[in-house]
Amino acid sequence: MDFFDIISYILQDGIELGLIWALMALGIFISFRVLDFADLTAEGTVTLGSAISLSLIVNNVNPVLAVLIALAGGFLAGIITGILHTKLKIPAILAGIITMTGLYTINLRIMGKASIYTDADTIYSFLRSFIDQSFYAKAPISLFIIIIFFFILYWFFGTEIGMSIRATGMNQKMARAQGINTHLMIILGLAISNALIALSGALSAQSAKSANMDIGRGTIVIGLASIIIGEFIFGKRSFKNWLISVILGSILYQTLVGVATTLGLDPNDLKLLQSILIALILSLPLIKKLRLSRKKEVINHA
Repeated sequence: MDFFDIISYILQDGIELGLIWALMALGIFISFRVLDFADLTAEGTVTLGSAISLSLIVNNVNPVLAVLIALAGGFLAGIITGILHTKLKIPAILAGIITMTGLYTINLRIMGKASIYTDADTIYSFLRSFIDQSFYAKAPISLFIIIIFFFILYWFFGTEIGMSIRATGMNQKMARAQGINTHLMIILGLAISNALIALSGALSAQSAKSANMDIGRGTIVIGLASIIIGEFIFGKRSFKNWLISVILGSILYQTLVGVATTLGLDPNDLKLLQSILIALILSLPLIKKLRLSRKKEVINHA
C-alpha cells in the first residue's frame, strides 16, 4: 500500500465505524448531556443489542426485525435503570451499575455462549451482494439510519415531551414547579438513550457478523470522547448543531483511532489514550480561565 491508499483506508474505516458508533454516542449524549444523568447502563446495553440482533439472525429472523427488537430491548433496559433511580431512590451511578450487571447474565443467556458468529444475511447484505467494497456497501446504509434518527431526535426534542426531558436535565426543581413529571421524563429519557445504544450494538454485530460479551467494554469512554471531541471542534450553538457535532465527533474519533493504530500504537494502549484525551479536553475551560486570570494579574501589576 502507498501513502494515499493508507489514508483512504483509514478514512473509510473511520467513517464506516464512526457512523455505526454515532448512534451509541447520541444515546450517551441524551443521558449525560440532555438529562445530566451519569448512566453506566450503556456497557451492558451495547452488548444486549448485539446479542439480540445476531441471535435472532442465527435463528433466521429478518435482519431489520432483529434490529427493531434489539432497539426495544435497549428501551426496556433504560426503563429499568430509570425505575431503580426514580422509584427506588437508588443513586444514578449505582442504578446503572445494577442494570449493567444484570444484563451480563441476560446477554450470556441470549447468546448461549461468550461469542457467536454467522454467515447469514444482514441489513448490509443487500448492497453487499452487488458492491465488492465493504465501505461502499455498508456506509450508505449506516448513513441512512443515522439521518432517520437524527431527524426523529431533532423533531422529538422540539415537542412538549422532548422539551420537558431537556428541562428536567437542566433543573429538576424548576421543572417540577412547572408541573412536569420529572420521574417519568427521566425514565423516558434513559429508555430512548439506551434504545439508541442497543441499536448501535445491533448494527455493529450485523456489520461484523459476530457478537461477543466484550463488545460493550469501554462504551462510556468511547461515547464521551466522541461527544467531547465533537463539541470542542464543531461547537454546540443549537440543539441541531449539537446533534451533528456528536455524529461528526464519532467519525473523527474513530478516524483518530485508525491513525493511532496505523502509526503502530498497541491497541491495548488505546484505553489509556482515550482517558488522557478526555481529561485534557475537559480541562481546557479551566486552563483557559487560568490563562485569562494570569493575564489580568500581569495587566494589574503593570
